[in-house]
Amino acid sequence: MSDSIAATVIDCLEFARSGGVLERSVGLDELPRLADLLSTTDGCLSVRLEGWRDDEGKSWLQLDIAGEPVLCCQRCLGGVKFPLVIRSRLQLMAPGEDWPDGDLEDDSADAIAAEAALSVLALVEDEVLLALPIAPRHEQCESPSASVTGHGSSPFAALADLKKH
Repeated sequence: MSDSIAATVIDCLEFARSGGVLERSVGLDELPRLADLLSTTDGCLSVRLEGWRDDEGKSWLQLDIAGEPVLCCQRCLGGVKFPLVIRSRLQLMAPGEDWPDGDLEDDSADAIAAEAALSVLALVEDEVLLALPIAPRHEQCESPSASVTGHGSSPFAALADLKKH
């Protein structure tokens, strides 16, 4: 198995049955769907995936992700560090198995379809995207228009000044 998580594909049920554990570092530049939300793709996330079967014969994955991606502040457009700590418990549902309805109402776990070829990188990216705020921003910052100086109150005032000359 290579050191890159991008090439890592697992059979979910087999991974859980054998008690598999996978620990890797994932570069933010390896997550293309996340890149549009980031101020920079420098940095990485630490990822740990563990599988097991419980006493009732149910298969589980636990995904732990930690890191500090730098998101784009929606107010000033600067970078804002977002401490990320994700711990997801995922019940694997085999084809034809009844999906739980009442068992997962406490939100301590989610159910996902067990795949014979699950891309670990796609699973990591999905969980990170779900954990991010809709509109990230600093606690205190100014909008870009508040920092315009010397040309009136708007960019159009600056254009008017240019037109006079």
